[in-house]
Amino acid sequence: TTTLRVGTQVLCNDLRNPVIAAKEIATLDLLSEGRADWGMGAGWLPSDYEGSGVRFDPPGVRISRLKESIGVMKALFAGEPVDHDGEHYSVHGVSGTPKPVQRPHPPLLIGAAQRRMLRYAGTVADIVSISPAWESRQIGPYPPSVTVEEGMDRQLGWISEGAASQGRSLDDLELSLVVIPASVTDDPDRVLDQAAVANGVTTDEARRSAHILVGSVEQIADTILERRDRWGLSNWVIPVEAADAFAPVVARISGT
Repeated sequence: TTTLRVGTQVLCNDLRNPVIAAKEIATLDLLSEGRADWGMGAGWLPSDYEGSGVRFDPPGVRISRLKESIGVMKALFAGEPVDHDGEHYSVHGVSGTPKPVQRPHPPLLIGAAQRRMLRYAGTVADIVSISPAWESRQIGPYPPSVTVEEGMDRQLGWISEGAASQGRSLDDLELSLVVIPASVTDDPDRVLDQAAVANGVTTDEARRSAHILVGSVEQIADTILERRDRWGLSNWVIPVEAADAFAPVVARISGT
């Protein structure tokens, strides 16, 4: 293949040293001949930390570490020796090798759901992976959305604020969603009921969530195009087990 891209969805920053992570991403970019994506996140799942024996710090600390780590990694991708003494990391005389093929670095993907992280993603990311906002579940300190659609509008507004602070707009970014579940089925109500239970939301919310795609090939294709036109969503990440079933969906929307 010469067109498929490879990479991480998001690496939990706190579980990786930025020097090692930069070398791994650069190596992946070399092996793929310039087709790697660089995904980073501040960490959000306590069990990831508990299982690794790493302290789960407050959001502000985790976000501060992520920002500093991304700065260190960008410096390393430049290829010159890096000296850095920061609040969280100290790097001295480390050579940024290997150099990635893509310059100045592979596309940076940041995953986020809340205002602080989405604003930050808007300032620095090439790709923003948007996590769900639900009507009946509070996301951090922010109240539940009146509707699923309003939640997405609000999240895009936060990204736009961050982008505008750097003279950019949403048109300069690729907007991505992880879709779970993704199911080509003739019984969408059953899958939606299961998704609602799994996420602790109503079936109606699950049906309208941009993060859930169920139905016939035609229904899913139409939904993707509708959400692309409304919100500018262009990068849909589906579970690997759904890949074969979604091939007709991809064929249907290809070139549109």
